Amino acid sequence: MDSVRAFAEPFSHWIVDGFLPAEMADAAHAHFFDGTGPWIRRHHLYSRHKATRTEGLHSSVEAALRYCESPILCATMEQLTQVRPLVSDGLRFGGGQHVIYQNGRLWPHADFLQHPTSGARRAVNLLLYLNKQVIFGANCGELELWAKDMRRKVVSIAPVFNRAVIFLTSPTSWHGHPDPLLIGAPRKSLAIYYYTLASDTDARLVTTDYRPRPQDHYLRVRRWLARRLKG
Repeated sequence: MDSVRAFAEPFSHWIVDGFLPAEMADAAHAHFFDGTGPWIRRHHLYSRHKATRTEGLHSSVEAALRYCESPILCATMEQLTQVRPLVSDGLRFGGGQHVIYQNGRLWPHADFLQHPTSGARRAVNLLLYLNKQVIFGANCGELELWAKDMRRKVVSIAPVFNRAVIFLTSPTSWHGHPDPLLIGAPRKSLAIYYYTLASDTDARLVTTDYRPRPQDHYLRVRRWLARRLKG
């Protein structure tokens, strides 16, 4: 790891450059689209041109994921975040390889907090970027972190090659990249989630909670109507 920077706002997060050993990162990048497993398309109201894959991965990508899921990395995440104990998810539920294609986007959201089979509490997200080309500037796939009240964007983080963004998950850890990806090359990342023991006071968010931005008037109306019809 070349450098580790810690931030408190809008919620606790860390930016780690040079996260993987260089040869491992290069190999995972080179074989990101290799393998035999199917890509699962994620295309709905709050997600456009996104796909994920957890099985049939090339051995180089599998090696990078297993490195991040190892007990040594779990211990490193414990030391960094001060959340203990932490374990990785062998099922990779919602994790694995993620890709966003040109014009793709993902609106701010808070992730599910309860594992669907074990019931463990999801505590820490690790997003590792594997884009080789330099990506800077507006609409280039920056990860946005939003204030708890979803009224303003607080941070934009460029998805630089071999950069990891680590943050604590909560019902208000709003993150995403809601502006369409304008560059031609896809935005490539690995997602690893760490879990801890659930307590009786933990929030039980069992599905991803998407939120429109203040300027997303159409989505805000859709959300308002849906809540009215439910209730």
